[in-house]
Amino acid sequence: MEVAWHMTKGFPQEFPDGVLRELGTAYGILDSSEPCLEAVLSKPDRIYVGDEFCPARMPDLHGLSRFIRFADKKELPLTLLTPVLTDPGIEHLIPLFDRVSRWNPASEVVINDLGVLFFLKKRYPDFQLSMGRLFNKGFKDPRLDLNKSRVSEKINGFLNDCSFNRENIQILAEGLGIKRVEQDLLPYADPASVGMSRLKTAVYLPFGYVTTGRVCFTAGLNPHTDNRFSLGAACSSPCAVHRMELKHPDLVFKLFQNGNTIFYLYTLTMIRFLLENARQKGFRLIFQGGLI
Repeated sequence: MEVAWHMTKGFPQEFPDGVLRELGTAYGILDSSEPCLEAVLSKPDRIYVGDEFCPARMPDLHGLSRFIRFADKKELPLTLLTPVLTDPGIEHLIPLFDRVSRWNPASEVVINDLGVLFFLKKRYPDFQLSMGRLFNKGFKDPRLDLNKSRVSEKINGFLNDCSFNRENIQILAEGLGIKRVEQDLLPYADPASVGMSRLKTAVYLPFGYVTTGRVCFTAGLNPHTDNRFSLGAACSSPCAVHRMELKHPDLVFKLFQNGNTIFYLYTLTMIRFLLENARQKGFRLIFQGGLI
């Protein structure tokens, strides 16, 4: 099993106390003796930087260089996450791609749209590409209470359906030179179904994402009362300091909005199953930092 930590501007960089504080905030647990925290509290094997959901949360060149120096100091490999990007968005990130390529031409980069995939394959052919979790489709509505529902075999198959477990998607990914697929633990899926792909697998914890989009509600929450809730306003990165917990009478999971994305928090039972599955199958776990 491999453990990676996603590092953000506001994510504590102490090893391992920073992760413990984040998990303590999420679950109300501050005792590292809790067995399910063992893997994420151990020394990481890799760090992740960047963002899958929003171009505004990508590091600038100075910030990326700082993360690279941090990786060198800790003797850890680094993975760069990228979001869905327009053509100008790709052009804007070229300095970051160049910096990573100079550091290690065979660096791992996670892509979440085909435009970025084909651009990187042409310009940086040595990059090791992973297919991000935005490519993976599955049922994630956190309002479903299975205790109130009769789950037939057909419904159970639907709740466990994962794009990356399908033969045609695996063949497509292999044909595109993809080395790894990344996903969430779907809220109602059997944890044992993770890691069934022929490709290498990585799973995020303790959050999965429900939905995301290019229009960011929180970016409109600027301090100028005459321009509040303006979707065309420049982003002031309120998600770096403000997160919202969402409420609904039928919610089964804790739900949070961070920037343009809504996340659900895994239960501790889900994490225990996930860790055991990761130990048995040897896939990568990625601790998603900076969301709480």
